[in-house]
Amino acid sequence: MKKIIIPICLIVLTSCSVFRTEKDTITEPKLLKQSSLPAVPSSLYNNEFEFFCELLIDEDGNVQRAKMLSSSGDKTWDSLATISLLDWKFTPALLNGTPVKKAIRNKINVVFVEPIIISLSEILCDNIEDADSLYSALLNGSDFSELAKKYSVSTTKEIGGYLGPVDIQFYTKEIRQILNDLKVNEFTRPLSYGSYYIIFKRD
Repeated sequence: MKKIIIPICLIVLTSCSVFRTEKDTITEPKLLKQSSLPAVPSSLYNNEFEFFCELLIDEDGNVQRAKMLSSSGDKTWDSLATISLLDWKFTPALLNGTPVKKAIRNKINVVFVEPIIISLSEILCDNIEDADSLYSALLNGSDFSELAKKYSVSTTKEIGGYLGPVDIQFYTKEIRQILNDLKVNEFTRPLSYGSYYIIFKRD
């Protein structure tokens, strides 16, 4: 099976887009899900390589702006990689518990690994109370697809939460391990997903 490239994100320097005092506490963004980087040209291909980038993460954990700070040596690949970074998902930065925009500078180590493809569906909730209620309903036999259509806040609700074949290598290690252990038709407990809570089902 063809190997895929997985970017490993290491935060090396951060800056906040709001003013804060010495008494303020800030929680740094945490990476939840990566997106696939563009195909690596033969001139770059190796077991691994690295680059630096700057990301502006908004209050919902979405990447609002991405900028390459170092070049791979291939300008076309750099441009495509920058576009890919816009699809990454983080937990939002928290300033005294309140989500804020946050600019972070990252060192990205790119490694080549075997893909792990499984078919998934999701129910996305914006609070833990709804997620726990839906989880209880699932345990009592409710249909996953119907609950997704009625209550999920994801755009996938229109198709019953269906995500299709997903390479779970792009999720965090914690989520990846949980998904990898799922058997067909099993679903997860509600998982923290940025400012949301998500329930996955293996189809």
